[in-house]
Amino acid sequence: MVGESFSLNLAAKQLKFINFNQKVKIIGYMPKSKDTESRILDAARIIFIKKGLAGARMQEIANEAGINKALLHYYFRSKEKLFDKIFVDVFQTISAGIGEALDPQLSVMEQLENLVTVYIKVISKNSFLPVFILNEMNQNPQRLQRVIEQGIFPSLQGFILQFMQEVNLGKIRPVHPSHLLMNVMGMIILPFAAKPVLKPMIKEKMGIDYDDILEERKDAILQFLKDALTIS
Repeated sequence: MVGESFSLNLAAKQLKFINFNQKVKIIGYMPKSKDTESRILDAARIIFIKKGLAGARMQEIANEAGINKALLHYYFRSKEKLFDKIFVDVFQTISAGIGEALDPQLSVMEQLENLVTVYIKVISKNSFLPVFILNEMNQNPQRLQRVIEQGIFPSLQGFILQFMQEVNLGKIRPVHPSHLLMNVMGMIILPFAAKPVLKPMIKEKMGIDYDDILEERKDAILQFLKDALTIS
């Protein structure tokens, strides 16, 4: 009887051990789904761009993705890690636009036209993007520095050299290329970043719909650049 009881106890312990291992295997080594991860990243992008790192909550992201919070933490252990992923993705989108626009086979004016077209299109589809970038750069400039160190942004050296060559050939006016690029980015970003302030002001003072102004923005910027750079 003692031996039989011992065997039963041993069998019960082995069964518990097997069940425990199965639970550990299920919980600790559950395969991750690409579809679920994509839904999380899409949801996180929406929430973070609207609210930033400080204002976003993991529960909001889980709700937006249609999953529970525990599953969200299984894929991304912390809000900061998830944010870093989104932050890098945002700048990869931006840098891809720069790389496509600044084609050295084109003239400087053609490259600038491409650059303006690409960024107006990107920001029009993601109207919270300028505020998101500016806020996070102010909150944590080290994060942007880490992105730059990863080599995500394409080099502007080729564009600057080509710009100076066209200046020397008398094709365009002599403007410092750094000021040119800052002016271009400012003309693109500011109208979207300052929309909450400018929209009611323009509507009240001028009776013009601000969204109509934004639709005309690309042509207005390009005309300004042609007037500023072209030598008649």
